Amino acid sequence: MGQRRAGDGFLASRAALVGRYRYRPDTDEWTWTDAVYRIHGFEPGEVVPTTELVMRHIHPADRPMAWESRESALEREEPFSFLHRIVTARNGERVVIAAGHVERADDGSPAVCGHLIDLTEVRHDAVAAEVDTAVADLAGHRAVIEQAKGVLVQLYSVDADTAFAVLRAFSMDANVKVREAAQRLVSAAAKDLTPTKGRAPSAHDLLERLQADACPDLGDRPAHEDSPQGLGSPGESEPPVGIEPTT
Repeated sequence: MGQRRAGDGFLASRAALVGRYRYRPDTDEWTWTDAVYRIHGFEPGEVVPTTELVMRHIHPADRPMAWESRESALEREEPFSFLHRIVTARNGERVVIAAGHVERADDGSPAVCGHLIDLTEVRHDAVAAEVDTAVADLAGHRAVIEQAKGVLVQLYSVDADTAFAVLRAFSMDANVKVREAAQRLVSAAAKDLTPTKGRAPSAHDLLERLQADACPDLGDRPAHEDSPQGLGSPGESEPPVGIEPTT
């Protein structure tokens, strides 16, 4: 459940599930943060993640796209991101965005690093939140949220509901108001400070960096508590991660 404040828009009272992962294709070794386990319906450490396990939990209709994104990332070392469904260990269905990029170790071996964002609840709540925003005397705030959704739609070729879900997921994860995140994104776009389409970082990383720029004192905080060893904190510079069009 969320909480409402007149004039403030939606402020989440619980954290969204945003997990990070690292994958070594040469050894088929995966490193998951606790959130990635939970998104898949497991307790942290309950299973040993492997490519076979990951693919088994992707919805059958979405597996070809997932495999193609993996192969493209490794072959061309291009950033990737895609919206898909996973089937949890308890046979539930979740809607997630997976984003990643390839990093090279000192010995030249590749590793795919990225994050997984569970959008299930925020997508289910999207319509209700839009109504909530409209009734809360948010004409001005609603406008900036619509503009921010437009920026995300343009940058990542996602639909409006997914764009709003991404804003809400970031709001939950960062404990900021949706309108504040939207305002930072719209301001950056107005100043031509957003990246070009196809070379943008993932939407979550983009919002995270804009938040860090607006609140530089947050740059001194310790590494993200849900970051796997070796991934570093979200505030560190990372190679760009784009979101490809979904069909």
